[in-house]
Amino acid sequence: MSLPLALVTIPYFDRPFWGATAGDYIWCGALILLALLLKKPFSRLVASLTARIAIRFSSGKYGRLFKSLIRKPVEWLLASVLFYVAFNFISLPLSKVGLIHFNRKEKAIVLSLADVIDHLFFLFAILFITMTLSRIIDFIYRSQMEHAHHRAQKERTQLLPLVKEVAKGLLWVISFFWILGVVFQVNIPALITGLGIGGVALALAAKESIENLFASLTILSDKPFKVTDTVKLGNLEGKVERIGFRSTRLRGDDGALYIIPNKKLVDESLENLTQRDTRGVKVVLNIKYGIAQDALQKMINELKAMVQQTLHVIEPVSVSLENFNEKVFQVIVSYHLPEPLVGSNEAAIRQTINLKTYEIVMKYTTTVKVATEVTDTASSPVDDGTNADKEDDDLL
Repeated sequence: MSLPLALVTIPYFDRPFWGATAGDYIWCGALILLALLLKKPFSRLVASLTARIAIRFSSGKYGRLFKSLIRKPVEWLLASVLFYVAFNFISLPLSKVGLIHFNRKEKAIVLSLADVIDHLFFLFAILFITMTLSRIIDFIYRSQMEHAHHRAQKERTQLLPLVKEVAKGLLWVISFFWILGVVFQVNIPALITGLGIGGVALALAAKESIENLFASLTILSDKPFKVTDTVKLGNLEGKVERIGFRSTRLRGDDGALYIIPNKKLVDESLENLTQRDTRGVKVVLNIKYGIAQDALQKMINELKAMVQQTLHVIEPVSVSLENFNEKVFQVIVSYHLPEPLVGSNEAAIRQTINLKTYEIVMKYTTTVKVATEVTDTASSPVDDGTNADKEDDDLL
């Protein structure tokens, strides 16, 4: 290894010590010291230069974010390169130090300290390069997400998290195989062939994860709901906060966070409450026998007229005599309210109609029980009579 002419004339620089000259050891120490001193300033310089390029593809306010994301991995990548160059000055002495002894195909192999340093350098270099690229993916994701929020692009906001996870997953898979091939000298084509043989077992082991992945793709393509929508799955109701690689997160009205596998959202019947255009309301009146037929018809007509004249109520509106039970018969009052309801409170409208219903019914009978049910469909189902024998605490 040659040295600058200015150093050759200095005494002892050409004198060998255990396979390397004194100048080689000095250069090694100088580069290690230089790496320790310059890694932070140089990484900041590299981050600033690359941030200027990144700003051209995004808003200027993301420059500081880009520098903060990539500065650390660039710093350690630079230090690894300088350390590797420094140890190359004394590679001959390091190769004389045997560390690992093993046999491969009836042949003894000895890994020297120089070999270990080479392998460690490639390991750390690949890791730091992968970390840098991963941080760049994070930067692109954050800038695009803020851009999508600013333009109210809800479809992009639910697609970008999945794209980020897939991109970072592929990046680390490639890095893993790269390390196996370069650092551990694994035959990658043979390994991939072996994975193909064992692919069935791997697919069975990851069956649930694969199903959830394809379910997430189905959700993103069919768009049965999107982020910020309120959905109902069985007895569970909540607002969609995030559609992930494996699961979807719902936030309930009580603040609880529900994590539901995507496969369950695709397989089961799901209601998108945000996309409904009306909210059906049904009032079940359980009335004791004894009211005259003419009075009953007048009560039904008066109830229907009252509901139709109530502000914000929309058609269809119906008041009908439905079920006959042992002690009571049922009159069903059903109507619809717009969704979303602008300029008024739904609970206040229902309360007004219930009070007027009570007032009208009490003109014809004093022994009536009332049950109120709110539905989320355009047409409300008729009660089958199970409310007929409710407790006396429902008695008006």
